[in-house]
Amino acid sequence: MKVVSSLLVFVLMFTCASSQLNVDSLKKELAIAKEDTNKAKILLRLCSYYQWRIPDSSILYAMQGIPLAEKLNFEKAQLGMYGCMGEALSGKGNFSLSLETKLKSLKLAEKTGDERTIAWAYAGIGTVYFYSHDYKNALTYFIKTKNFPKAFHQSEKNFTGFIGETYFHLTQLDSAFKYIKRAYELDQLDPQWSVPYYYMAKIYAKRNDYAKAIDFYRTGLNLRVPSLDLINGNKGIAEIFKNIRLFDSAVYYARKALVIAQGQSFENEVIEASSILKDVYKEMNFTDSAFKYQELMLAAKDSVYGQEKVKQMQNLSFNEQLRQQELLAQQQQYQNKVKTYVLIATVIVFVIIALILWRNNRYKQRAFDLLRKQKQQTEQEGRKAEKALEVLQATQSQLIQSEKMASLGELTAGIAHEIQNPLNFVNNFAEINTELIEELKSELQADNKKEALAIADNIKENQQKINDHGKRADAIVKGMLQHSRANTGKKEPTDINALAEEYLRLSYHGLRAKDIAFDANFTTDFDETIDKIEVTPQDIGRVLLNLYNNAFYSVSEKKAQLNGIFQPLVSVTTKRTNGKIEISVKDNGTGIPQKALDKIYQPFFTTKPTGQGTGLGLSMSYDIIKVHSGELKVKTIEGEGAEFTIQLPLSGI
Repeated sequence: MKVVSSLLVFVLMFTCASSQLNVDSLKKELAIAKEDTNKAKILLRLCSYYQWRIPDSSILYAMQGIPLAEKLNFEKAQLGMYGCMGEALSGKGNFSLSLETKLKSLKLAEKTGDERTIAWAYAGIGTVYFYSHDYKNALTYFIKTKNFPKAFHQSEKNFTGFIGETYFHLTQLDSAFKYIKRAYELDQLDPQWSVPYYYMAKIYAKRNDYAKAIDFYRTGLNLRVPSLDLINGNKGIAEIFKNIRLFDSAVYYARKALVIAQGQSFENEVIEASSILKDVYKEMNFTDSAFKYQELMLAAKDSVYGQEKVKQMQNLSFNEQLRQQELLAQQQQYQNKVKTYVLIATVIVFVIIALILWRNNRYKQRAFDLLRKQKQQTEQEGRKAEKALEVLQATQSQLIQSEKMASLGELTAGIAHEIQNPLNFVNNFAEINTELIEELKSELQADNKKEALAIADNIKENQQKINDHGKRADAIVKGMLQHSRANTGKKEPTDINALAEEYLRLSYHGLRAKDIAFDANFTTDFDETIDKIEVTPQDIGRVLLNLYNNAFYSVSEKKAQLNGIFQPLVSVTTKRTNGKIEISVKDNGTGIPQKALDKIYQPFFTTKPTGQGTGLGLSMSYDIIKVHSGELKVKTIEGEGAEFTIQLPLSGI
């Protein structure tokens, strides 16, 4: 079976589907058409329509269209008509003229430089060899399409089908099945090509799975296929029925194929259909009928494979081989020239590099002495720099300690205020207990046991309150000591809400004690679902104290700028979100200037007036939070306020 060219490229590129053509309308248009590109297009469409239906008509229209397209320099139409004419000639069995036509098509395609057109031209030559049973040469040209990857990908269904059916005729069934199966899978997206179905049928027939083979043939025949494919489908079914000795069915399908082939001058198909009928009638012992179809087959063979035609085919094939060899020789010559130029360029580059190295060596010698002197100077400067660095590090350590002591100083007044409250309670309850003890003695002397026991209960209750407030004072003192002592880096379970509230109150009262005119509102909103987390409390406390002091300073400055017509507010919130806790310190103060925003975490940078800040507070805070695997973020609008947010992970700190 020879159905390789059912979707020839030139039809794909330049013509409509044959089922969509109104042939009578096209012929009327052709009769009145001027000698222009429109007429060339009409001739191409008619040539394409008839190539697999009535080859003689296709050849006639091509012979009219090719000179016109050549005259108009209409290369696309010229290529298309060469392709259609070549297919029609192959269908008639005139392989030598078909090959000559396809070789002309290849030259034109190479002239365009378009890879897809060239790839299809090679495939077209492969079809001629395929039709003439020269499957080795056919495979050579079909494989050449792989040299154009983009074109191969665009037309993968057709090219894999061509290669697969050629492997089948070379009896390489594994390779045939691989390529045909791929073409079959691709055709499922848009069923319109019978070749994959027919060759899947042939492969299953080879495996003696005749039922599946016939199903594939019938599926292919149900597609909208041209006459040549109808012939091949019927031939295939006839071949299967012959093999399983259902001779009547074999005769029916073979005659059906033969009638179409004879009516439309497909000589090659006449040979194969006649051969099937000859074999079937021979098996049925119908000698006359067998002889009749043998005579028909031999006459068709003589027409197709006459000595003169074979000789012409061989000459054309030989000439094409010579042309391909010349092309290879030209390519090799070009590559040799390129290699020579590359070699010369390489030598020149090496010479230039050598000159540059020589010149650099001279400069290097001169520079060496200069560098030796500079090294001595650099070593001296380095020693001076080391001393300066030591002084700077010592100064920085002093500044950091000063910052800590400054924050401790600001805490002192707040701590005193916080301690004073529990101490007042302790003193008051102690005095009350003294009076109650005297009353207890009097009741005991009066032998009033019931009243004495009631007084004793009051004394016990007051004593418990004294104990609670004493512990509160003790906790405040311990917190102060933690803040002031050197950091050990030890982490411990800490109640973040309690820590945030304690330092907020200490900051507020400390600033109140420092400046009697200071006044600001503060609010808290703590998430009570937050459990204790592992942190270094004195370090987190320093961070909070610094943020609180900055917030209170900002709202105080804004109040001073607005001559007191402003209500300062600092808000502190905590919440649990996405495996983290967030501590937010927000104020409605002056905010941070945009130009200073990128520098606020740099050591020694401050927006406060000289003498009012060291510029280490936010820098230290940023480093502390990073050590705790957290983040310190800021959002601010100049003149409207700022919000600093501490994010700490709930686990893995």
